[in-house]
Amino acid sequence: MLTGKTSSTVAVYSGEHLFRVTGHSKITGDNAFVLSDTFSVGGHDWAIQYYPSGDTRVVDGQFASVFLLLTSACESEITASYSLCLQDPATPATADKYKFSFVVPPSMPEQVKGWGSIRFVSRANLAASGCLKDDCLVIKATVDVSKLIDERKDDLGNIIVVPPSNLSKDLHSMLGSGLKEDLTIDVGGFTSLKAHACVLRARSPVFRAQLCNPVSAMGSTIRIEDVDAHVFEALLHYMYNDRLPPSMEEATQEAMKMARQLLAVAHRYEVQRLKLLCESKLSKVLDVALVGFALDLAEQYHCQQLKDCCLKYMAADCERLQAIIGT
Repeated sequence: MLTGKTSSTVAVYSGEHLFRVTGHSKITGDNAFVLSDTFSVGGHDWAIQYYPSGDTRVVDGQFASVFLLLTSACESEITASYSLCLQDPATPATADKYKFSFVVPPSMPEQVKGWGSIRFVSRANLAASGCLKDDCLVIKATVDVSKLIDERKDDLGNIIVVPPSNLSKDLHSMLGSGLKEDLTIDVGGFTSLKAHACVLRARSPVFRAQLCNPVSAMGSTIRIEDVDAHVFEALLHYMYNDRLPPSMEEATQEAMKMARQLLAVAHRYEVQRLKLLCESKLSKVLDVALVGFALDLAEQYHCQQLKDCCLKYMAADCERLQAIIGT
């Protein structure tokens, strides 16, 4: 009797597309929209559809709408997840704003051909976001398509599935593991943290200069003054993980306080991407009470993009500006 074993693997195909909308103010009229060029992810063709004044059949024209469209035909089910967000045209690789994410359940192309957000961003918030520059807007779509691969077919088709990079996971596992941690960091004389000197040198020009100094290099301990221990732990988390700590994912008061303090530390140690991440977090919670403080912070630490967001937020509404002046 012949017996056999079968197995399958889920492969995830990922892709990004930047849609540069030029002449934004000239796209007028009820239900006026623009469509990006098609791009391929996971064997399917996609496009971004953008309504500057929204889909007026559903909203009142005060919100922009954006959708991800499936433009290719397919006979099988599609399982995908995606995100849509705005980016600064001057630096499209830095901060995401007004990010909208969605997981598409398995569905047939005949049933649904598009997904997105009807109330993606209001006109007032768009004007204050800093993303609309020189009448140009950049929308980024990130698409992940999951496919079930029968390994019997892999044997025939000679397909090799390559998993995503796990570099950040490996680095994270080093932090606090005791694995050749050759550096002790004394924070304020009260908290002692362990780290790897090579990681700090690679991630910060300031630490690189300090730890490569012949005098400093002789010791295995450095002292950090005028930094809260929790804030320095957040800095270490970023250096090993290349992302903010999970506690900063939500726009809570504690998370925003941490963003302000972490921005100052990122400026001090010249960790530029972390500094921009903190700027991005603060720019998304601007209000009448906080915009003045955020502007002072931007001036103090030379945060040009955060400064631009603050000024545009203040100038977007006359009544708002008077309220800000009155605070």
